[in-house]
Amino acid sequence: MKYCYNCKLEHTDVNQFCKSCGGALNVMEPHSGGAQTCPACAAPVQLGWKFCKQCGHSFGVSRILSSERSEESGFDSEPADASGSKRRIKRFFVIAAVLILLMLFATGAAAAGWYALGIKVVVRTDPSESKIVIDGQQVGDTNAYGTLTTSRLRVGEHTLIVTRQGYDEWRQTFNIAFTDFSKNLNIKLNATKYKLTVVSSPGGSEVLVDNVSMGSTNESGLLETTPLAPGEHTLIVRRDGYREWKQSVQLTADQKLDVTLTSAPVADQSVSSADVEIRNSLEGWAQASRNRDLDGHLQYYADTLDFYYNRTMVPSSKVREDRTRAFAKFNYISVQLSNINIQLDSTGQRATVTLDKTFDFRGDNNAFFNGSVQDLLALTKLGGSWLITGEKELKVYYVNK
Repeated sequence: MKYCYNCKLEHTDVNQFCKSCGGALNVMEPHSGGAQTCPACAAPVQLGWKFCKQCGHSFGVSRILSSERSEESGFDSEPADASGSKRRIKRFFVIAAVLILLMLFATGAAAAGWYALGIKVVVRTDPSESKIVIDGQQVGDTNAYGTLTTSRLRVGEHTLIVTRQGYDEWRQTFNIAFTDFSKNLNIKLNATKYKLTVVSSPGGSEVLVDNVSMGSTNESGLLETTPLAPGEHTLIVRRDGYREWKQSVQLTADQKLDVTLTSAPVADQSVSSADVEIRNSLEGWAQASRNRDLDGHLQYYADTLDFYYNRTMVPSSKVREDRTRAFAKFNYISVQLSNINIQLDSTGQRATVTLDKTFDFRGDNNAFFNGSVQDLLALTKLGGSWLITGEKELKVYYVNK
């Protein structure tokens, strides 16, 4: 009889392998009452023992007489479970290698696709609605929130240009790497500043921008201001003995202005009281109207009025237009001032005057215009003379026309 130590089954002598596990069969040799012998010390052992009680040799599952039986059978004596484990380990490593190769291939394909397709870039600008140019191609303007998302850009270096009217151009390079899944660019533009060049006649005139002195023009009458922010600025040019020149300037680029100052009326130096000086200027102003002396009348006005009836920052040319029409229409003009009230500011260089003005204008074809109103005048001492820098009506007592 033959015996399978794996399955604990007996087989006939003609069988070489176990029909259950396929392992090599061992010949059962009776010894001392049917016992087997230890292959290490030849001591008798019984079926089912795992160790020899004489020498401690381990039989495992099917090691007893394995070397002798393997020589007889001509097959490897390694147990079936050990060979199966080796096969499983081998399959594991093969599968692992295949998976690694697939992962490497997928990574390479993804990298190639990433390079070909690229990524979208989000550009945020302050201010909004700025023009975006990438690699020389205009891609659009940022929206009202200052955001623009580009189409896909490939891996590599790119050039960005951001422009907006009134702001300095922004230019930079940025790089998209293989590891980038997104790209955000935040841009803050600086407002463009412009130079204002003033050419004054005469030279040596002081130039003020927004009531800040920029210095005086040179002997040639030239002065270049420090860079100014875009927008509206108030420009004043003044010099003793001349009427102050005042104008609002809108800067959208470098600008050059030619300013010609005109002589101011000579103040009566014998009069030291500001109150008397102002009253004399007002009487001269009214007398020039009565004389229909347009140029003489305009000498009592600054080049720019802070207010003129319901308008602000009005050039004296507007006053000239109004007086030209009146002097042309009426050949007789009478103007009388009364109830003059003068209030000086703390500097003594500015005054607010309220007065009653009664007027009577007559022209050809029975044309007439008369009435009485309360006026508000603002005067400033410029070039040694008190000039009108504001004029409007406070109250109308009556008007006929």
